[in-house]
Amino acid sequence: MKEEPQIFTRIDKENAPVDNDILDALMHEDISESIIRSYIRETLNEGVEFRELDSPLAYNRASGIKRLALCDTSVTVPPKKNDTYFAEIERWRYATKRGRRLKKPVLDELIPGVSDACIIGFLDFHSYGEDGWYIDYIKTRGEFGGQKVASRLVDEFFQRYGKPGGMIHFGKMMHPSIGYLKDKMAKQYPDMSVIGAVNF
Repeated sequence: MKEEPQIFTRIDKENAPVDNDILDALMHEDISESIIRSYIRETLNEGVEFRELDSPLAYNRASGIKRLALCDTSVTVPPKKNDTYFAEIERWRYATKRGRRLKKPVLDELIPGVSDACIIGFLDFHSYGEDGWYIDYIKTRGEFGGQKVASRLVDEFFQRYGKPGGMIHFGKMMHPSIGYLKDKMAKQYPDMSVIGAVNF
């Protein structure tokens, strides 16, 4: 009798919920790696959706900014209080410009957060020129860094708005990771103009 693969033993010990389709696929030697990966990808993406809404943030360069948000419905815990643009943040002034303490603090600024705790990343954008789009900002919720949230947002954005002969401008790219995403999409969409200004 053929020995059971180690993966089943480990899963059984941990009593982890496993998709039966994945287990069936793993039991067949002739199953391709790409099929197994697609099963895993589908399982990981359950409860994950993209939402389009108006951005609550104000930008100097344009008005009517839209937002593409990545929502993971399994996330119900609110973001940390200091996670800018995910948690709502109040900035108070306690003294005058000359340093005299105020009797009552004054609310100087209210930075809006996200509309739902499930949002783990967002991409703000607006129309640019006759046939283009400008990416104003991309942000990942703190504890989800390193999970390719920004990459998934950019992929979805290009699928929705990228078209032959069009243009997508990545704006002022403040981090090498955004430059990498811009270069990646330029290769994937050679029939489009994919540009950005390097600021890192």
